[in-house]
Amino acid sequence: MNRSIRKAGGALLSFIMLMGMIGCSDPAAVKDEGAQDQKVTLKFVWWGSESRKESTLKVIELYKKDNPHVDFETEVLANTAAVATQLAIQTANQETADIIQADYNFIFNYINRDLIEPLDPYVKDNVIHLSDVDKAYLTSGMKDDSLYALTIGINSSTLIYDPKLLEAAGVPVPKEEYTLDELYQTMLLLKQKIKSPDFYPLGNMIDVFYYMRARGVSMYNKEGTALGYPDDKLLADYFALNKKWRDEGLLGGASSSGNDKNHPIATGKAAFYSLSSNTAAALSKASGRPLKLLPYPKVDGGQEGNFIKPSMFLAMSSYSKHKKEAAKFIDFFLNNEEANDILNGERGVPVSAKIASRLSTKLDEAGKEQYRLLDYLKTRSKPVDPPYPSAHVVVNKAYELALKQVTEGKLTPEQAAKQYREQAKEYLVGEGEGVGQ
Repeated sequence: MNRSIRKAGGALLSFIMLMGMIGCSDPAAVKDEGAQDQKVTLKFVWWGSESRKESTLKVIELYKKDNPHVDFETEVLANTAAVATQLAIQTANQETADIIQADYNFIFNYINRDLIEPLDPYVKDNVIHLSDVDKAYLTSGMKDDSLYALTIGINSSTLIYDPKLLEAAGVPVPKEEYTLDELYQTMLLLKQKIKSPDFYPLGNMIDVFYYMRARGVSMYNKEGTALGYPDDKLLADYFALNKKWRDEGLLGGASSSGNDKNHPIATGKAAFYSLSSNTAAALSKASGRPLKLLPYPKVDGGQEGNFIKPSMFLAMSSYSKHKKEAAKFIDFFLNNEEANDILNGERGVPVSAKIASRLSTKLDEAGKEQYRLLDYLKTRSKPVDPPYPSAHVVVNKAYELALKQVTEGKLTPEQAAKQYREQAKEYLVGEGEGVGQ
């Protein structure tokens, strides 16, 4: 057992439990001090690229034209993990932002501790309008039939690719019903055609959570108390595939990349790249050419593994002193046509049918890609997995270590899969007993 990971896991879980006790000091008792025309300041935190920051600030300025009594303090972080960490720290200090851009995989850690304000009263009072939103898009942000986190867009994991690069190489693009083996054959052709030593046909690996779903299981059980697959051979197969593709020079080592001109797709250092569908338009813009999307490949002999999920939520802190004002801005973000012309679906296909329809007629070829992909997946997907357990951060470190040891030849895929199970079992002890559930 790796002692440093075990210590990190214990420290993280202790911190989460401490935050839970601190957070239960009745944050809902804070009164809404905001009133129309009374000067208020709303804190808004989100993650994303520079282009997302620019568009969001423009929307804030648009909102302030009709609401001059509202000022904003904004905080833009690099990714979901940074927001989750910041939220943990701010919650402990009871200084959480009024409006939180949240991810499906961490928001329930805070909803379950009454640190997120229910939105139902604001819907009932017509502060937040949901008449154009399909109820199916609301359930992922609900607990016990109450709405806590409002889905503002939907997306899916996907492979983005540069059609011009494949055309120039004389390599055909796989059809949408393609398999892992067909992707492999395409990558072999690309490697033969493009001799650059820093070119990889696939910039980063297909998501392991998808692979496990396509094999008929999930990484975690639905309670988040244990791994969700009984046979370690499934993960060993994924590790072996990962190593094979790396050893053959087909798979790059990128784990994350900003959606800018330095992205491997934009620079031509990768032909395919695994990412979220809502990033297609921004990455096309950064690349200076329209990019295309493919669903993940089917696993031979497997099941459907694709899914459609909330790209992100907007939620309101229970500590907010200006809840009604925060709710008004959330409604504006969701329903205002001019605001969404600025946002341009970059956070995912909008859940408002009216807004989605409006944008679909205005978007260019690159902007329409995520709409096309999600339309395709509507009848070719399965329900998304439950949110990660609160111990996921630590469990995932154990997973990354096991994968690294395989790719470096220090462990066989079978040894690494067994090691990961042993570590995950220890870290997931106590999940489902009030910690992140």
